[in-house]
Amino acid sequence: MRFTRSTASSPRALALSVLGIVAALLVLAAQLVHSPAPAQAVPQPAESTAPAYVSPDDLGDGAKAPKPTGTSWLVGDLDSGELHVAKNVEKRHAPASTIKLLTALALVDEFDDKKKKVTAEFEDMEVDGTKVGLMQTNKYSIDLLFHAMLMSSANDAANALGRAAGGQDKAVKLMNEKAAELGLSNTQAKNTSGLDAKGQYTSAEDLMKLAWAVCEDDYLMKVIGTETYKFPGGKNPQTKEKFKGYEIQNHTKIVGQVDGGLGLKNGFTRAAKGSYVAVAERDGHRVVATMLGIDNNSRQVATDLLEWDFAQKDPKSLQTVPVGVQATAEADPTATGSSSDAGGAESDSSGETAPEESEESEESMTSQTVGVALDNPLALGLLAGGIVLFIITVVLWLRVRARMRGRR
Repeated sequence: MRFTRSTASSPRALALSVLGIVAALLVLAAQLVHSPAPAQAVPQPAESTAPAYVSPDDLGDGAKAPKPTGTSWLVGDLDSGELHVAKNVEKRHAPASTIKLLTALALVDEFDDKKKKVTAEFEDMEVDGTKVGLMQTNKYSIDLLFHAMLMSSANDAANALGRAAGGQDKAVKLMNEKAAELGLSNTQAKNTSGLDAKGQYTSAEDLMKLAWAVCEDDYLMKVIGTETYKFPGGKNPQTKEKFKGYEIQNHTKIVGQVDGGLGLKNGFTRAAKGSYVAVAERDGHRVVATMLGIDNNSRQVATDLLEWDFAQKDPKSLQTVPVGVQATAEADPTATGSSSDAGGAESDSSGETAPEESEESEESMTSQTVGVALDNPLALGLLAGGIVLFIITVVLWLRVRARMRGRR
């Protein structure tokens, strides 16, 4: 009887063990599903598989134009709006930090006194991405915040400017109003920094119109044309320790590094990829290059496009983008009837209301689970060990059941 009871209880115990292991596996799987993956761990096949851009050997008159690898781009005369090379110029795409040009243009007139001080808050410090190093409770001038945002692409400075203008919601409202005023029919802002946000987008064509408007603002061009700037020191509010100031640089690397370079703005996020707005002027002739969704070497592509365009003695005009007064007077985005593919590539102007990065970033639950597990060796080991224990337990349970049936 004692043997019979022990053998009878063994299957029950083993069954409970199986259930316990299954529950543990489910808990582990749920933890993997709901654990946020590190931003750098999200796979980006396009970056690794796209062919690397290589500068053409010949950028002279009559040479073939540089061909970026990415979503959309253009190069042309900034004053006339004539495009000489372009692809998908109306296609909506995540702007990354090029949206800061719109932030600057929308907020610059909100501050009559650029020397006015703004007290940094913790929300400025905790913003994601590139930062200049604002420290809470320390005061910074509006002028310094514009320099940090446009030179160093500082998201903390962009956030502080939004707060100073009346809050982030008001700042974004001003940005979208400015976009409408400039005739940017394929642009919508969701934040002041350009960090990926669902529903935030622009187009290569709109960036050209934006570039023209920014170039008309003397104050912003003075800021954008600054190569280095002294960032002040301050005091840590927690440790009370003082810290020294330091020099910040112009990240766009057009001013001072490209002949006649006026600068403007670069950008990058994992979802948006590379974006760029570059302007140069030679002999009173201004050329602009704008790009979105560029897979690699975006700055080199931008400078090559500028150099190529300046070298062409009689470039063919593919279409004309309404800039300046023409852009603001054009209420109907379809009035020109121009193709979104001025460069002869496949046309794609579906008029979608969500930017591409929202599609790339929204992975399925399964892919998120596998991705997190692969990026976390400990989690992967625990999961594999749990599966092995489960199989062993099932095998032992089946053997015990077989023995019991044989004894009956």
